[in-house]
Amino acid sequence: MDSGSNKYSVLSVTTLGSLMAAVDSTIVFLAVPAMAEYFKTGVSLLTLVIVMYIVTQTAMMIPSGTIGNRLGMKKIYLSGFGIFAVSSLIIALSPDITFAIFFRGVEGIGAGILGTLGFPILLRSFPFEERGKAIGINSVSWSVGALIGPLLGGFLVTFDWRYIFLINVPIGIVGLILGISRIPKDTGDRSIKFRPSNFLAFLAFIILIVMGISLLNYYYLIAGALMFLPFYLVEKRNPLIPPKLLRNRSYYPIVMASGLQGIGFFGTIYVLSVYFQSDLGVSPIVAGILVAGYPVASIIANPLGGSLLDRSGKGSSLLVIGLVLQGIGIMVAAFILPHRYILTLPLFVAGFGGSIYWAVSTTLGVDAAGREFRAMASGTLYTIRNLSLALGISLLPVFLDFFSSSSSATVIILSSHVNMLTAAEYYMFFISVASFASLPLFLMRFRTWEGISNPHA
Repeated sequence: MDSGSNKYSVLSVTTLGSLMAAVDSTIVFLAVPAMAEYFKTGVSLLTLVIVMYIVTQTAMMIPSGTIGNRLGMKKIYLSGFGIFAVSSLIIALSPDITFAIFFRGVEGIGAGILGTLGFPILLRSFPFEERGKAIGINSVSWSVGALIGPLLGGFLVTFDWRYIFLINVPIGIVGLILGISRIPKDTGDRSIKFRPSNFLAFLAFIILIVMGISLLNYYYLIAGALMFLPFYLVEKRNPLIPPKLLRNRSYYPIVMASGLQGIGFFGTIYVLSVYFQSDLGVSPIVAGILVAGYPVASIIANPLGGSLLDRSGKGSSLLVIGLVLQGIGIMVAAFILPHRYILTLPLFVAGFGGSIYWAVSTTLGVDAAGREFRAMASGTLYTIRNLSLALGISLLPVFLDFFSSSSSATVIILSSHVNMLTAAEYYMFFISVASFASLPLFLMRFRTWEGISNPHA
């Protein structure tokens, strides 16, 4: 596998897998009103269509590496393409919303496999001195995919909401065919132990919690709280995260802050996608254009954040600047929300700040963990971020219900009983405050990441 053409063939497959999985984490945002009308349901259940994908995708990243090492990376990775394509087709043909929610969870499992195993497959295919470039290209595809999802979704929903899922079928088939011929075969190691208890306990706990929040159902919340005990006991006996890493005083502030920052990162695009179409009646493609400032800024800021850190070494300053810009941008957008055509600038500021923070915190967090725990630190940070994204999205029905004069507000999204404007304003204000709430974690330890001359050392 030392041929230049072969290694770039592998890169093309893994990049396609990452792009497809990333796009589907946000592509549904602009389809929510169309799906609400088709399924005759509301924002609570439709929020689960988005959140269930993120949760199962994140949870599957925990066992995918072990399963791949045991049964063979290529075999399991290609199964990810198959699971993704088949579940996407089933979602498009779903007879009811419950069916769609379940198979979005299955689709997330396929995405988790693709997102996790693409990196080790790349590392096996490229020489050591070219690994950074290969991972960089693959990572950019993930970031770009997640951010262009709403724009692509707005375009496809103009024709039919089913297209946002049907488009995955030919892409998944192409990825599967290319992967069979281009990814080198490996046999795996059957002696590697796989214990699913961590994965299942974690998945049950998280799913019950987000269902309880999105559906405003106390029974699910209580069941989720009760599931925390078995999850804690399993984690204590066989920890997913080394205790030494959690005690790292340079690492855990970044993890905690990223959890707060992530609440508003995708939540902003989601609430605006729903508000523009349901309350103002604009088309999906116009709604996609109105929120475009956010993803465009993110695409610019992601590589810029890493470059600024490399050149200046001002890690803490960049983290604080990123959080402040995200918080101010979302807050200003909340105040001027009725004037939709001047939202581009504050959304650009919010997306720019959030992505500066994202890029810098990733580098600093992984380096703070030290060489021994770098891979684990990256996986933990990614997991916390994804779960906070899911939490932020699942909170929207709570605000819609609160600013409603009818108990049916979370059932029918287009109900006239819902004060969509006020709910959207307060929701955006809340998630902007969550961004600011991260600041004390960095201001108290400002010197920890400031003045770094070589963050990659």
